[in-house]
Amino acid sequence: MEKKILWTISFALIFILWIKAGPFKSDDLDIERDDTSDLSALEQDSDATSDEKNYFKSHPIQDKNPDFAAITDVKERKKAFFHYLTPFVNEKNDLILKDRERLNTILSNNKKLSTKNKKWISTLRKDHKLKKLDNYSKDDIKALLNRLDIIPVSLVLAQAANESAWGTSRFATKGNNYFGQWCFRKGCGLVPESRDSDADHEVRKFNDARESVFAYIDNLNSNAAYKKLRAARLKLRQEKEDITGLYLVHGLEHYSERGQAYIEEIEGLINYNKLWRFNRYQPE
Repeated sequence: MEKKILWTISFALIFILWIKAGPFKSDDLDIERDDTSDLSALEQDSDATSDEKNYFKSHPIQDKNPDFAAITDVKERKKAFFHYLTPFVNEKNDLILKDRERLNTILSNNKKLSTKNKKWISTLRKDHKLKKLDNYSKDDIKALLNRLDIIPVSLVLAQAANESAWGTSRFATKGNNYFGQWCFRKGCGLVPESRDSDADHEVRKFNDARESVFAYIDNLNSNAAYKKLRAARLKLRQEKEDITGLYLVHGLEHYSERGQAYIEEIEGLINYNKLWRFNRYQPE
């Protein structure tokens, strides 16, 4: 009788492990099988990439941050907020689309990867927390394409408004941080007034708002916490549909401890302010 019970338990354990290992694995999520990042939405401490640092240096921002708190008319404040941040989102997305175009050209070419392209792909994969490999198959390049893609302006503006209190929060005015990104090196940011005594995180400081926008998009494109968001975006690409904030927002359950309530709040901001009107044409 005891042997029979032990056999039954062993069979159940094997069956559970078999289910977890497959064969029900999603193809859309499996494309990120070589992920090197940890599943933590709060791990947003990555510095700008070397390419971004060079870009910031060669493309300095001329305009100063608006004093949003001084704009008392709500409609005017919102208008100024959207007007200020939207160009930075488009700027980042344009750079992403340029890289996607090059990757798609490589994918359509059956020739062996040149040393230059191989080095470039290795750098991009490292920047997006994917493993660097000795050789890259088409599936490896497609995995990179899944991370190297745009974030719709509507979603960026809604989260920025929510996280920065429309540009008036201390983290936005003192640290140019519009998305609540954290960092974990002492002195890397501003210490939250409500931080627990045993916590060591700070709210990251940026040189300007553009750097905050770029870091936020990089975070959504590389952090393991947002696999669901990237899978949804990939599905839209495969179905030749527009990438919208209202569709991707459901992949943000790990962005805030509030979970679904946070998602609904971002949805409400997009709908109430008709933020989809800021989305642009989206080439592959």
